[in-house]
Amino acid sequence: MDSPDSGGNQDKKRLACPSGPCHEGGSVIGVMTEQGRLAYLPMPVVMDAAFVAGLQEAGYPERRYRFSRPCVESACSQWTGRGCAVVDHVLDEPSDGGCAGHRPPVEPGGSRPTCGIRRDCRWFAQRGSAACLICPTLVAEPAERPDTETRRTPARHTR
Repeated sequence: MDSPDSGGNQDKKRLACPSGPCHEGGSVIGVMTEQGRLAYLPMPVVMDAAFVAGLQEAGYPERRYRFSRPCVESACSQWTGRGCAVVDHVLDEPSDGGCAGHRPPVEPGGSRPTCGIRRDCRWFAQRGSAACLICPTLVAEPAERPDTETRRTPARHTR
């Protein structure tokens, strides 16, 4: 079992948020399938302004794609002072309520999905393989937003 410190490249390098907003300079790391699971891209794709504009025109790109960007820690509404509240909330809430109640069961001994950001991923650095196993089931619920910054409620699984 991975320890929370097994995320790899954490020394002085900013970790990557695996659920960032759609913005220029960010990266697409996956596409949500009709079954509500993330299909990971083999390599993150950095987005330019035109690509972002096209995704935003269709509305709520965070519901259809997964984006990554450098973790902004205390500048993020999900930062607890020690880590990301999203992954902690999903993994720690009792299964009879809260976010974890929406999470599909994860098979014991299930294999981690192939991911282009794992070595730098905030969630993996924080929670190890457990984060990888639930990651494909989480979809961001962006708030109505007047700008390009997304304020997140804790991630949830779509059904």
